[in-house]
Amino acid sequence: MSESNSKKQSNKENLQAWIAGLISLFREEMEKITMEEQMASSRTLDDLSKPCQFMVIWAEEPEFQIVLITHLTQLEDKHIEIFGPIENSKLIEYIENEALKSPIIEFLGREKIENFLVRELREIQRFYNPLYGIPKPSINSKMRISSDIYAVCWLVIGNLSNLDLKKIVDGTIEEIKSAAKPSPPKPQPPVPPILEGFGTYIYPPLWIGEIPRPKSFRERIGGRPLWSHSWERAITDTYKNRPIVITRDGYIAIGEKDRLKAQELINEIMSTMLLRGLSAQVVREIDLGQAIFTESGASLGWNPFSSRTTPFYAERFFFESLPIDRTAIDEEKIRKTIRLAELLTTDDRIKTLLSLYLEASTYFENTEFKQTLIMGWIILEDFYIKDLWASRISKVTTDNNRLSKLGSWNIDQRLETLNLSGELSNDDYDLLMKIKDARNEVVHEGKFPPKEIVEKCIDLAFRVVQKYVGDHLGKRVFEL
Repeated sequence: MSESNSKKQSNKENLQAWIAGLISLFREEMEKITMEEQMASSRTLDDLSKPCQFMVIWAEEPEFQIVLITHLTQLEDKHIEIFGPIENSKLIEYIENEALKSPIIEFLGREKIENFLVRELREIQRFYNPLYGIPKPSINSKMRISSDIYAVCWLVIGNLSNLDLKKIVDGTIEEIKSAAKPSPPKPQPPVPPILEGFGTYIYPPLWIGEIPRPKSFRERIGGRPLWSHSWERAITDTYKNRPIVITRDGYIAIGEKDRLKAQELINEIMSTMLLRGLSAQVVREIDLGQAIFTESGASLGWNPFSSRTTPFYAERFFFESLPIDRTAIDEEKIRKTIRLAELLTTDDRIKTLLSLYLEASTYFENTEFKQTLIMGWIILEDFYIKDLWASRISKVTTDNNRLSKLGSWNIDQRLETLNLSGELSNDDYDLLMKIKDARNEVVHEGKFPPKEIVEKCIDLAFRVVQKYVGDHLGKRVFEL
């Protein structure tokens, strides 16, 4: 046996002896407390009574240990398994090929333990940042793994055998005594939530209010922890008789329990943001997650397959990820947007127009030019050209039969007539014909449209949206 392997074996034997001593000392101290207090041990994360098994996954350079403690009747008391020490670079493969084959894992359920280990290994990365120094050896955290059988985990920074055994036992006994104390009075009935429905993040990313700036050199290195403010409710309001909440980091939720209706309502606000010159993209059904807001916090669900929401959750829960660039938006500007959306979308035609433009703009921002052209042309044909044509033919006849015939003319006939009659300038006619031809090539031949034509299409579509919205608001100015 090489010197290195001999040292590892010696360290493993020392740890095994230390754990055996921990169990023995724990049981000696347990005999000194009352039976009522002893009975409370199963409610803690420190119970080493019979039968007790230990499994240790031991990594080194830097050193940490994941310690599983169980009370399995299928295995003997003081059954101790130690996997490692193993270099971190080999740890994942070692866990998969060795540790997960343990009989303890077999009884607990491999999938459950795998999911748990994934979370723990991600968590451990936070403790070994070279810029912040090496953390002191300690039992960093304790948590329950299973709800149906006793199985807990201790996350150890460093090596258990280097810790003060008596101090640990004294601490566990105090935990048990505390657990045996009478339960506090039953809490009052829960207060109804502020909001229960669906939500997602506004995209592109924004920040409601002033973005917190780094206050120290340390924060400039690590980045200002925006996640610590992200749960704050920047706006709590109502939209169409439903509660609406927007957090500092741009999570928007509405109190509507029908997913598709919630999507529709949020997109009404997104389209109005776009109209007011704020960046916004359409919310897809896959982007929505269940959302519950209370006075004390929030519970936000998310879909891991949504490319829109994943970066935000990575920033919130995995603090070492790259920070997201955001645009700061004044709270009042968002409040006015909500009120304007509520006013505009009471008209179904305006609501449809805004929805179409939001789709077209989102496709354009994502360089999906075929879809942009198709959506933009719908706006031009079904709103701009159709209404120009209706206005023109109403000037030449009031006969319903003739109006019906003229209304059935195809788009080419309408454009030609509108241009010849002076309703449509030569420049606008030429542009509409180019857009129409490019759209036909996309639909019928699958050709990729010229970017210049797509840009002109989306610009013209936006002017149409502005005109319709302006006319609509002019009729309802008394409500503003």
